[in-house]
Amino acid sequence: MGLLWGVLLYMNFRQQEGRISEAILTEYFLRRNYYVFAPMAAHGPVDLVVIHRETGEVILLDAKKDRQRELKGRSKPCRIHRIRKPIQKKMGVRLAYVNLDDRTVHIVPAIEDDEEIAPPKSDTQ
Repeated sequence: MGLLWGVLLYMNFRQQEGRISEAILTEYFLRRNYYVFAPMAAHGPVDLVVIHRETGEVILLDAKKDRQRELKGRSKPCRIHRIRKPIQKKMGVRLAYVNLDDRTVHIVPAIEDDEEIAPPKSDTQ
C-alpha cells in the first residue's frame, strides 16, 4: 500500500483523469472482443494498443479526456479536438476522447463497423 499511496500522492489531478480515461477505454475495448495492452513506458505516443481477437486488426490509441465548449451562435456545445503529434500521425495513432461522466468513447478517425455498446449501469440506482 505504501508504494501505491506514494504514486497517488505525487500524481496530479490531470494525471489521475488520464488514468481514469485509460481505464474506461480499456473496458470499452474489452467489451468489444479486443485484447488490450498498455505500453510499459509512462510517456510516449501511444496509451493503449488493442488487437481484435478475430480479425487481428491492430489499433494504436491515445486517450484524451473529452472536453466541450460553448461557441457563440451554436445551439449545442462542440468537442475540443486535439492535434496529433507528427510521430502519432506517422504511426497511425487514433485519438480516443473519453467522457468521464457518462463513460462514452469517441474515436478519431472512427473505427469501421464499431457497434454501439452502452456503458454499464451503476449499481446504485
